[in-house]
Amino acid sequence: MNAPRQDIRARQTRLQDYQAMLARRLREARSLPAADSYLALQVGQRSWLLPLGETGEVLEMRQPSRVPLTQPWYAGLVNARGNLLGVIDFGLFCGEGPTPLQPGSKIVVLSRQVERACGIMATRVIGLRHAADLSLPHQDAPARNGNTPDWEGQRFADRDGRDWQVLDVRGLLDAPAFLQAGKQAA
Repeated sequence: MNAPRQDIRARQTRLQDYQAMLARRLREARSLPAADSYLALQVGQRSWLLPLGETGEVLEMRQPSRVPLTQPWYAGLVNARGNLLGVIDFGLFCGEGPTPLQPGSKIVVLSRQVERACGIMATRVIGLRHAADLSLPHQDAPARNGNTPDWEGQRFADRDGRDWQVLDVRGLLDAPAFLQAGKQAA
């Protein structure tokens, strides 16, 4: 009977150690030039890089409280340290379907300015990436087309061949479609 409890405790300890390591690395990375550091995350099947200088904190996933008469991608509100924070289902906003959530999913706060901050649901926070570890994608990779939103920045590939898309946080926060969280009256 004690073996399952020990396994659960061991997993919880490993998860807590990982979270502490990630928090420490985030603090250390903030001392590096912001343009060279990214927070890497997965939303559904897409891999995103958020410039560290434009990214707030990473919160534990919790169910947002729905807000009536909002867009389907507006997941709702959560209390983040005494402030209401709007949470976006970024997969739905990007037109790719609901963001799949799993144990360890997070809410990533965009912007360090409280009045502009909102959170996006991330399937998984992968960790930190540095520009020196990234390269331009292979020439066979699909190119940007005229339908690509302005807030989708540069594309990169890592040493393992994984494609990454930079999220232009300021561009997203200023995008008219993103600012229109309320449903239009019929």
